[in-house]
Amino acid sequence: MVRSTSLVALAGLACAFAAGCGEDSKPEAAKPRPATANLEQFLMQAGEEPGFDPIESAHVDSGMESLGLTAAGTARLRRSGFISITYQPIAADDGNAGVTNVHLFKTEAGAQDWLEYETSDAGIHSHVPETKIRRFTVAGVPGARGWTGRDLHGNPIGHVFWVQGRCMLVLGNEGEGAFVELLSTGAKAIYARTSGECPA
Repeated sequence: MVRSTSLVALAGLACAFAAGCGEDSKPEAAKPRPATANLEQFLMQAGEEPGFDPIESAHVDSGMESLGLTAAGTARLRRSGFISITYQPIAADDGNAGVTNVHLFKTEAGAQDWLEYETSDAGIHSHVPETKIRRFTVAGVPGARGWTGRDLHGNPIGHVFWVQGRCMLVLGNEGEGAFVELLSTGAKAIYARTSGECPA
Protein backbone atom coordinates (compact mmCIF):
# COMPACT_ATOMS: atom_id res chain seq x y z
CA MET A 1 0.00 0.00 0.00
CA VAL A 2 2.09 3.22 -0.58
CA ARG A 3 0.29 6.13 0.57
CA SER A 4 -1.15 4.54 3.51
CA THR A 5 0.35 1.44 3.52
CA SER A 6 1.34 -1.59 1.96
CA LEU A 7 3.29 -2.36 -0.94
CA VAL A 8 0.48 -4.20 -2.34
CA ALA A 9 0.66 -1.92 -5.24
CA LEU A 10 3.35 0.59 -4.92
CA ALA A 11 0.50 2.93 -5.15
CA GLY A 12 -0.96 1.16 -2.28
CA LEU A 13 2.34 1.71 -0.67
CA ALA A 14 1.76 5.24 0.16
CA CYS A 15 -1.87 5.11 0.47
CA ALA A 16 -2.21 1.98 1.86
CA PHE A 17 -2.41 0.20 5.03
CA ALA A 18 -5.06 2.54 5.90
CA ALA A 19 -7.49 0.81 3.78
CA GLY A 20 -10.13 -1.44 5.09
CA CYS A 21 -13.41 -2.75 4.10
CA GLY A 22 -16.39 -4.11 5.89
CA GLU A 23 -16.54 -5.10 9.51
CA ASP A 24 -17.78 -2.79 12.13
CA SER A 25 -15.46 -1.25 14.62
CA LYS A 26 -16.03 0.26 18.01
CA PRO A 27 -17.43 3.79 18.08
CA GLU A 28 -14.84 6.30 19.14
CA ALA A 29 -15.63 8.78 21.88
CA ALA A 30 -12.82 11.23 22.33
CA LYS A 31 -11.92 14.73 23.40
CA PRO A 32 -11.14 17.15 20.59
CA ARG A 33 -7.57 16.84 19.34
CA PRO A 34 -5.44 19.06 17.10
CA ALA A 35 -6.37 18.57 13.44
CA THR A 36 -2.74 18.47 12.39
CA ALA A 37 0.55 17.39 13.88
CA ASN A 38 4.10 17.21 12.58
CA LEU A 39 4.82 13.49 12.50
CA GLU A 40 7.85 13.37 10.19
CA GLN A 41 10.10 12.51 13.13
CA PHE A 42 8.19 9.22 13.47
CA LEU A 43 9.01 8.14 9.92
CA MET A 44 12.01 5.91 9.26
CA GLN A 45 15.29 7.82 9.08
CA ALA A 46 18.31 6.96 6.93
CA GLY A 47 20.19 4.00 8.37
CA GLU A 48 17.37 2.68 10.54
CA GLU A 49 16.32 -0.11 8.19
CA PRO A 50 19.51 -1.65 6.75
CA GLY A 51 19.97 -0.82 3.07
CA PHE A 52 16.96 1.50 2.82
CA ASP A 53 16.82 5.29 2.73
CA PRO A 54 13.90 7.74 2.52
CA ILE A 55 13.33 9.22 -0.93
CA GLU A 56 11.28 12.23 -1.98
CA SER A 57 9.65 14.41 0.64
CA ALA A 58 7.20 13.30 3.30
CA HIS A 59 3.52 13.89 2.50
CA VAL A 60 0.53 14.48 4.77
CA ASP A 61 -3.06 13.69 3.82
CA SER A 62 -6.12 14.09 5.99
CA GLY A 63 -8.72 13.23 3.37
CA MET A 64 -10.10 9.71 3.49
CA GLU A 65 -11.34 9.95 -0.09
CA SER A 66 -7.77 9.89 -1.39
CA LEU A 67 -7.01 6.59 0.36
CA GLY A 68 -8.93 4.52 -2.15
CA LEU A 69 -11.20 2.84 0.38
CA THR A 70 -14.62 1.37 -0.16
CA ALA A 71 -17.54 3.16 1.47
CA ALA A 72 -17.50 0.56 4.25
CA GLY A 73 -13.76 0.96 4.72
CA THR A 74 -14.05 4.73 4.92
CA ALA A 75 -16.82 4.41 7.51
CA ARG A 76 -14.72 2.02 9.58
CA LEU A 77 -11.67 4.27 9.45
CA ARG A 78 -13.80 7.24 10.47
CA ARG A 79 -15.18 5.31 13.45
CA SER A 80 -11.62 4.56 14.52
CA GLY A 81 -11.04 8.31 14.76
CA PHE A 82 -8.66 8.78 11.82
CA ILE A 83 -7.12 12.26 11.55
CA SER A 84 -4.31 12.03 9.00
CA ILE A 85 -1.56 9.96 7.42
CA THR A 86 2.05 11.06 7.00
CA TYR A 87 4.00 8.92 4.54
CA GLN A 88 7.25 8.74 2.63
CA PRO A 89 8.59 6.24 0.06
CA ILE A 90 11.84 4.45 0.86
CA ALA A 91 14.19 2.59 -1.47
CA ALA A 92 17.30 0.44 -1.50
CA ASP A 93 20.23 0.39 -3.92
CA ASP A 94 19.31 -3.16 -4.94
CA GLY A 95 16.03 -1.95 -6.41
CA ASN A 96 13.78 -2.91 -3.49
CA ALA A 97 11.16 -0.34 -2.55
CA GLY A 98 9.09 0.44 0.49
CA VAL A 99 7.17 2.94 2.54
CA THR A 100 7.23 4.41 6.03
CA ASN A 101 4.07 5.97 7.37
CA VAL A 102 2.23 7.14 10.45
CA HIS A 103 -1.55 7.15 10.84
CA LEU A 104 -2.74 9.65 13.45
CA PHE A 105 -5.96 8.95 15.37
CA LYS A 106 -7.97 10.84 17.99
CA THR A 107 -7.14 8.27 20.65
CA GLU A 108 -4.76 5.42 21.35
CA ALA A 109 -7.76 3.07 21.38
CA GLY A 110 -8.61 4.15 17.84
CA ALA A 111 -5.05 3.51 16.64
CA GLN A 112 -5.10 0.07 18.27
CA ASP A 113 -8.48 -0.74 16.76
CA TRP A 114 -7.24 0.06 13.25
CA LEU A 115 -4.04 -1.93 13.77
CA GLU A 116 -6.06 -4.97 14.83
CA TYR A 117 -8.14 -4.77 11.67
CA GLU A 118 -5.25 -4.06 9.31
CA THR A 119 -3.30 -7.06 10.61
CA SER A 120 -6.27 -9.44 10.67
CA ASP A 121 -6.77 -12.00 7.90
CA ALA A 122 -9.77 -9.97 6.69
CA GLY A 123 -7.80 -6.73 6.64
CA ILE A 124 -4.82 -8.20 4.80
CA HIS A 125 -6.96 -10.06 2.29
CA SER A 126 -8.94 -6.90 1.52
CA HIS A 127 -5.69 -5.71 -0.11
CA VAL A 128 -4.23 -9.00 -1.40
CA PRO A 129 -6.98 -11.62 -1.55
CA GLU A 130 -4.87 -14.61 -2.54
CA THR A 131 -1.69 -14.06 -0.55
CA LYS A 132 -0.41 -16.66 1.88
CA ILE A 133 0.17 -14.81 5.15
CA ARG A 134 3.27 -15.53 7.24
CA ARG A 135 3.21 -13.63 10.51
CA PHE A 136 6.00 -12.47 12.81
CA THR A 137 6.47 -10.38 15.95
CA VAL A 138 9.23 -7.95 16.87
CA ALA A 139 10.99 -8.33 20.21
CA GLY A 140 11.51 -4.92 21.78
CA VAL A 141 8.52 -3.23 20.14
CA PRO A 142 5.42 -3.86 22.29
CA GLY A 143 2.45 -5.11 20.31
CA ALA A 144 4.23 -5.04 16.94
CA ARG A 145 2.69 -7.32 14.33
CA GLY A 146 4.27 -8.15 10.99
CA TRP A 147 3.49 -10.30 7.99
CA THR A 148 5.01 -11.29 4.69
CA GLY A 149 3.31 -12.49 1.53
CA ARG A 150 2.93 -11.50 -2.11
CA ASP A 151 1.23 -8.53 -3.74
CA LEU A 152 -1.34 -8.63 -6.52
CA HIS A 153 1.46 -9.10 -9.08
CA GLY A 154 3.18 -11.90 -7.19
CA ASN A 155 6.01 -9.75 -5.82
CA PRO A 156 7.29 -10.52 -2.30
CA ILE A 157 6.12 -7.95 0.25
CA GLY A 158 6.40 -7.50 4.01
CA HIS A 159 5.02 -5.08 6.58
CA VAL A 160 5.28 -4.42 10.28
CA PHE A 161 2.70 -2.39 12.25
CA TRP A 162 2.75 -1.05 15.79
CA VAL A 163 1.07 1.59 17.94
CA GLN A 164 2.76 4.42 19.80
CA GLY A 165 0.32 6.65 21.67
CA ARG A 166 -2.42 7.60 19.22
CA CYS A 167 -0.34 6.73 16.18
CA MET A 168 -0.17 3.53 14.15
CA LEU A 169 3.22 3.21 12.46
CA VAL A 170 3.88 1.08 9.40
CA LEU A 171 7.09 0.05 7.69
CA GLY A 172 6.75 -1.91 4.45
CA ASN A 173 9.05 -3.48 1.86
CA GLU A 174 8.62 -4.87 -1.64
CA GLY A 175 11.20 -6.92 -3.53
CA GLU A 176 13.60 -9.67 -2.57
CA GLY A 177 15.28 -10.05 0.79
CA ALA A 178 15.09 -11.06 4.43
CA PHE A 179 12.07 -8.89 5.20
CA VAL A 180 11.51 -10.11 8.74
CA GLU A 181 15.02 -9.19 9.84
CA LEU A 182 15.09 -5.89 7.96
CA LEU A 183 11.65 -4.72 9.05
CA SER A 184 12.28 -5.78 12.65
CA THR A 185 15.54 -3.84 12.74
CA GLY A 186 13.83 -0.76 11.30
CA ALA A 187 10.87 -0.91 13.68
CA LYS A 188 13.14 -1.31 16.71
CA ALA A 189 15.25 1.66 15.62
CA ILE A 190 12.22 3.92 15.18
CA TYR A 191 10.71 2.81 18.48
CA ALA A 192 13.95 3.40 20.37
CA ARG A 193 14.66 6.80 18.77
CA THR A 194 11.14 8.07 19.51
CA SER A 195 10.97 6.50 22.99
CA GLY A 196 7.81 4.65 22.00
CA GLU A 197 5.81 7.87 22.05
CA CYS A 198 3.65 9.82 19.61
CA PRO A 199 1.69 13.08 20.03
CA ALA A 200 -0.60 13.10 23.07
